[in-house]
Amino acid sequence: FEDVPHDTLALYGVVLAVCGRLVSEVKRLRSLGPDYVAAKDDAGASVPESSAEWLSPARELAKFTKDGARPRGKRLIVIGYTLVVLSTTLITAAYRVSVSKRARVNRNDYHEMQLRADASVRRRATVRVWVDHERHLDNIHAMQLAIAGVDVEVISPHRSSSGAFSSCAVVETPWSTALDKLVDDDIDVWIHERVKSCPSSSYDVVFISTDGEAVDGNIVLGQNRAAWMRYDGKSNPAFDASARALFAPLTLQAPHMPPFLSTSDGVLLVSFSLVNAAPVKGYALSWDFERDVEEHFLGALPGALRRVLDTQIEGQVLRHAQSRIRPRWSEAHNAFVVDAAQTPFFIDSDWPIDTSVAYTPVNGKPLHFAVYVPPQHECPLYILDEHEQMSNTNGFIVEGWGGIVIFNPPGCSAHNESERKLNREEISKFVTAFVQQLREHLGLTAMNLQKIKATILPPKESGFAAWEVDALVHARLASDSHSAISTLSSLDKVISDMPDMAIPQEIADLISDSTQSFERAIALAQEMRYDEAAASALHAHAVAEAAFFHPFSLDGLQSYPIEYKVAALIPILLPMLIPLLLAFMREANHFALRTSCAERAKRRKKSLPTKAKI
Repeated sequence: FEDVPHDTLALYGVVLAVCGRLVSEVKRLRSLGPDYVAAKDDAGASVPESSAEWLSPARELAKFTKDGARPRGKRLIVIGYTLVVLSTTLITAAYRVSVSKRARVNRNDYHEMQLRADASVRRRATVRVWVDHERHLDNIHAMQLAIAGVDVEVISPHRSSSGAFSSCAVVETPWSTALDKLVDDDIDVWIHERVKSCPSSSYDVVFISTDGEAVDGNIVLGQNRAAWMRYDGKSNPAFDASARALFAPLTLQAPHMPPFLSTSDGVLLVSFSLVNAAPVKGYALSWDFERDVEEHFLGALPGALRRVLDTQIEGQVLRHAQSRIRPRWSEAHNAFVVDAAQTPFFIDSDWPIDTSVAYTPVNGKPLHFAVYVPPQHECPLYILDEHEQMSNTNGFIVEGWGGIVIFNPPGCSAHNESERKLNREEISKFVTAFVQQLREHLGLTAMNLQKIKATILPPKESGFAAWEVDALVHARLASDSHSAISTLSSLDKVISDMPDMAIPQEIADLISDSTQSFERAIALAQEMRYDEAAASALHAHAVAEAAFFHPFSLDGLQSYPIEYKVAALIPILLPMLIPLLLAFMREANHFALRTSCAERAKRRKKSLPTKAKI
């Protein structure tokens, strides 16, 4: 039977059941014929079947009353038992289908939770200000205390006889003379070696005295959590404004978070594609992505963003994937060009860009970066900006999708190999552009660093400085907290507005788990433990999304009005229960008639001997 379809087996079963019922009915009809019992006379002799005496009313009444024996009602009991069992089963099933089972869900004041979140996740920090000249202490201390949300710790050798120290760092003194002779990269390393054991919510600002030399108040931001500036001790409005902008709390609002930084699963899938528009023999490019790109250039990227996102990287090579638009020849640039207004239409939807089947973002999209190699007859190809100037990176960003970088092969000429691999010098050019595009997609350009008159040291390995990742962690904390409250509030509204909706216990547990994780995130944020708070907020967001999109939370049948449920159940219940109920009523009437006849026959039988004696 393994090879027989299930529907065929079911058909065979129905046919056998019908045939069995037909045989039983035939046997029952035959048993009701004239020969179902032999007719006998008063002396006990058999009466021929042709005789009509055996069908006399007296004999029939005697057989019906059974000489006054009370009927046992076996058929009535069987039909009644069947009716009770079947009715109980059907009514129970109908109740479970039509009546919603709602688990107990804790109700929360989500507006109050949002207010507490806004107050708690506001970024605060501890700033250690290192000053080794006593004459600068008063100016520095007065300037920093006016900034809200910043705890200032002024460290100076003039306040202790054992050197400059804080709770997590000790620095030998004096340092201005030594640091004034170093370049910025060496100063960054010098500071990091002395404060690397400090928590991530603390920052260091080292003032390097210039002994009265005039300075412009320029601030230098390092790759870690340190900044330094050369200071002559004089009040400088530009310097004060830059310092205040540097220490000001982050004000990036959660509703304006970039979509790639607000996914509930915390995973960012970055797909790199080398797109050969029209490859021909001698004019085709490829790469060893894992060895030449991922390991050599992007190896430090997932580690740098681990506190914010679980970054997964993959690469592929596409062939015969031309752009949707055709560039124009520019005599001024001696090349083919694409205007900035045309870039939104550059990507063709038919490009076979695919991602790994091993992971699909829960509520987000992969971030695509493509290296576009133009056809040989459209090479060289350049992207123009709004001022009709060639772009520095020869690339552009596609909102919500990723970015494109145009790569023109050297000389736009064919090579000896049928397919040439990109060398690391060529790869480094577009990888740098991709990292910059990734920074824009993650919202780092929205943090208003332009207000700070500062020199920013570019991160050499990962492309993200430690203080930038701190800002992303806090932005992620604010985003996930807001998203968790928004999702829970929407789910609470759905539950309130749809009283017929079933709420399994699993959904109630998810709501409770999300609320507890949110409260834990708020408590950790108040203690300035932003990494742990961001992890709890991410969990609250993920669990809230799981509760809202639970496969059994919005069952359409459970939200129908009662009229629809009755209309759906009656065609199922009545055809099964009415015949049984009518059979039970008929059998009950028959039982009552048999009982009455048996009582009369019994009384008549008792009265016959008395009349004989008289």
